[in-house]
Amino acid sequence: MKSQQRVRPMSGRSVKVRLTPATLYMYAVDFLRAAKKARLPDKSFRPAQYYLVCHALELILKAYLSVGGKLLEDSAVNAFGRNLGKLLAEADLLGLREFVPLEAPKVAEIRRASLYYAEAVFEFPALAAALRGYPQRPSVDVLLAAAEELVSAAREPCLAVN
Repeated sequence: MKSQQRVRPMSGRSVKVRLTPATLYMYAVDFLRAAKKARLPDKSFRPAQYYLVCHALELILKAYLSVGGKLLEDSAVNAFGRNLGKLLAEADLLGLREFVPLEAPKVAEIRRASLYYAEAVFEFPALAAALRGYPQRPSVDVLLAAAEELVSAAREPCLAVN
């Protein structure tokens, strides 16, 4: 009888993984695609739409940062957390605005979305914000447009990096 060997799962903390710009880009594209499919014409609050587009924004900004050499390991990717405002500011330091000249309303909506996204309000009910009607809620249409613009502009540089 053969002895059964137990396979121990590898901890993500002990394994160094290099996330390539292409990997982050492809994930951003997939989340953006899902966000567009989830879009409904009514104006009611639908948290999944917001989560999907914000996650696409997070991933495409991290892809841009990785093209600039800022994010080389999975631990570095988490260094910025889910703060879209910090990610956008860091990307701006690497010349994002020269590469993708986002209009001021799009930048403002990304920063506004960060208030909710960083605190996981789009994933878990936030009673206080809900009772106030989500007063800082960004426009999902503007977020989708910003994500489309970023994804479109990042395609070539992200896929060109080895």
